[in-house]
Amino acid sequence: MRQRFNVLTQLTQSQSDPSGAPDRDPLVQLCAFFVGPEEYAVDIMRVEEILPPQRLTPIRGAPPFIEGVIHLRGSILPVVDLRKRLLGPEAPVPTKTRLLVCWLGRKRVAFAVDRVSEVVRMRRSEIKPAPAMGAVGPAPFVVGVCGSPERLKLLLDLKTLLLAEMMRDTGRRMNG
Repeated sequence: MRQRFNVLTQLTQSQSDPSGAPDRDPLVQLCAFFVGPEEYAVDIMRVEEILPPQRLTPIRGAPPFIEGVIHLRGSILPVVDLRKRLLGPEAPVPTKTRLLVCWLGRKRVAFAVDRVSEVVRMRRSEIKPAPAMGAVGPAPFVVGVCGSPERLKLLLDLKTLLLAEMMRDTGRRMNG
């Protein structure tokens, strides 16, 4: 299996060279996509492929953000609906979706998004830290912001996004 470069880890662990030297400020590639009106991005090295909608098998008792599972070339993958996770369970269902099959560690997960917009190439120094949201700080799964002022993209850490939702869902079950 090819080694995966994780821009998110390097973004949060180090600051790039202010001189902007190419050796110290590498190019990164991000896969940009829409969920509702907002545009997001993830490290393209996490994305294995982009698929049209697939036949889902629902799982009774699964957390609300898990749409079900799909069979993909001999593997069973969970499908996470990013619309439910990011916009809430009442968000209108889009007419078309795409599945981003992503690596989270050694596991693959399919994420349902409204549409994939582009592959973005930029210097790591062009990715700005996530903005503080008052006293609580940024959402823990938003690790940065990139793009032009007219078209900002929120850089997501999919692993943290999933873990935060699973922890919240587990807490609801234990308290409810």
